[in-house]
Amino acid sequence: MSSSKNSVAAPALPSVAARRRVNFDASIAIPVVTGLIVVWLVALPLVALFYVTFSEDTPFGPGAFTLANFADAYRDFNLLKLFRNSFIYAVGSAFLSFVIGAAVAYVVERTDAPFRGAFHILSITCFALPGLLVAMSWTLIASPNIGWANALAQQAFGLSSPLFNIYSMGGMIWALASHNFPLVYMLMAPAFRLLDARLEEAALVSGAQAYQVAARVTLPLLRPAILSTLLLLFIRGIESFEVPRIIGMPGHIAVFTAEIQDATSTLPPRFGAAGALSMTLLLLCLISIFFYRRATRAADAFATLGGKGHGTMRVKLGVWRWPLGLAMALMFAVILGLPLFTLFWQSFFHNVSAPQLSLIASASLENYRYLLSYPVFREAAFDSLGLGVMAATIVVLLTFVMAAIAQRAPRRLSAAIDALLFAPVAIPSVIIGAAILFAYLMLPIPIYNTIWILLIAYLTLYLPYGMRFAASGLAQINRELEEIAEISGANLFHIFRRVLMPLLAPVLVAAWLYIFVLVIRELSASIFLAGPHTHVLATVSLTLWEGGGSIGAVCALGVLEIVPLVLIVLVMRRIETTRRASVF
Repeated sequence: MSSSKNSVAAPALPSVAARRRVNFDASIAIPVVTGLIVVWLVALPLVALFYVTFSEDTPFGPGAFTLANFADAYRDFNLLKLFRNSFIYAVGSAFLSFVIGAAVAYVVERTDAPFRGAFHILSITCFALPGLLVAMSWTLIASPNIGWANALAQQAFGLSSPLFNIYSMGGMIWALASHNFPLVYMLMAPAFRLLDARLEEAALVSGAQAYQVAARVTLPLLRPAILSTLLLLFIRGIESFEVPRIIGMPGHIAVFTAEIQDATSTLPPRFGAAGALSMTLLLLCLISIFFYRRATRAADAFATLGGKGHGTMRVKLGVWRWPLGLAMALMFAVILGLPLFTLFWQSFFHNVSAPQLSLIASASLENYRYLLSYPVFREAAFDSLGLGVMAATIVVLLTFVMAAIAQRAPRRLSAAIDALLFAPVAIPSVIIGAAILFAYLMLPIPIYNTIWILLIAYLTLYLPYGMRFAASGLAQINRELEEIAEISGANLFHIFRRVLMPLLAPVLVAAWLYIFVLVIRELSASIFLAGPHTHVLATVSLTLWEGGGSIGAVCALGVLEIVPLVLIVLVMRRIETTRRASVF
């Protein structure tokens, strides 16, 4: 018997073409699917918004083409009132938020004031507070009727009328600014930290005074950061829903977001009018972005960091060191301390109770026991937790893949990917919520009144934030590592899984925690999409507040919600600090 009969045939090796086909399939499958998902999430709400806006409202859905929705939305000069109130509210809150946040960032990064580390932690803690709870707490503090600060001021000074009125435009601006200033801090602190001090030192050596250096050197160099921050604050003011709902409506101050929600909640719903209002709101945001891009189109001229390194100059405050530190501490005591104290105090009482030592004996845990036995609260906590986990995980994975593609793609494709993923930033969340509602009422996809439509809204809203983390993390990884893996035969999938993801683990964890906190806090889109069997913590809080229930129960819910959010944010910042230290 010949040896050829006893031997086992060796397996045939795949051809070069077959190996290339396998690698090609593995390399493009995930990017293509990811790209299609992102396009669906971002483009579908806008298409639905345009369709509903220019269609007649009928009992069977959108009908024939019409422009009557604009006439319905802006009847009786309603547009002028909405535009005036929304513009004043957005501009005023943006300016006040910027002043507070930039002052904190400057003190922490550029001065030798005491307590700088504590101010950093307190700013991040403020970020964790949901806007709805902040608005509620300021109502309990400064309402003309139930505000305990007004009651104490009237007793102490014998006033015949309340000292504060939170139900005013000034009250709305203050409430939103006290919630938005941490965003300014997080954006401006790196700008102050990375500003090269040699330029300021050169100006001082040339005989310039400190105020001249600030006006002619520091502020011009920070112009892109200042304008981008003010733009974001303006958009946040335009899209704000919690403060107009809690403070503006009782004060009869109408803005676009409240009108949009009101149009969809009437019977029958006026979806066309809501779409017309949304289009105007979207146009305001796009105009502001246009002027921002024009103002910063020469952004390279403001770059101060190069290959020669840089230094940071801290201002020596001298005798003003402790007064400034104490003034900043007092500001945090008002902005953060008063709302937290109010929520905590009121959570132990059923009805509104001004803080008094004589009432401590009557405090109880009844509100907490009520909440823990309240089925809707348990469902809302479970749904919010599940949605936070799912949305954070999916957003991190989607944006990680898209950021990697953008980094490897030609310039035009990379710019298109960035524009697509950052588009939701320019779209107020109230519009995204309304547009997703329109889309899935028309499409034969049975997710309306389920948690899945909320998940889609959260994915659309927070794609830009995940992209920010992923893009900044990938920028710190040298392409040589990917090239070595490619030479070794790894395809794109294996590069993602074995090279990039382990290196980016701290960034991905920080992004996950950040998005999780945003999802738990979100109300503007949720108010459109939460149904009778889908509850989240934000909508339950609003329902308890407006439904005539116990204010103490609402405050107890706020305490139960805030404590874990604060802990998560502090962990997130710890991870970010560790990552920065490892890089530098």
